[in-house]
Amino acid sequence: MSSIPLIWAAVPHNSDGVVFQIQLGRGLQRFHVSRRVLEDVFELERKASDARQLEFFYVHEQRILARASAKRATASSTTVSLQPADFGVSNDSERWARSSGIAHGLV
Repeated sequence: MSSIPLIWAAVPHNSDGVVFQIQLGRGLQRFHVSRRVLEDVFELERKASDARQLEFFYVHEQRILARASAKRATASSTTVSLQPADFGVSNDSERWARSSGIAHGLV
């Protein structure tokens, strides 16, 4: 279990990824991990359902929360978007550099 307190997670009305809120210090911070990030970084299948996106979020929760807390060390009122580069994936050639097809930077 992660030491970063997850408050809630949900798929937004436009079905684009997952929005979640974590406890940072004494404040709360919202983040958005888009469907594209889930597809490019975590290999979510294209056109996955809302439930599948949320399932993928929970499967990779610890990695996502660690990157989120590193990106924003103090809470603010804005929603912060996580990008593929936040996970060490900058382009497709880097992503597929290994024969296994596993994205780099998913530590």
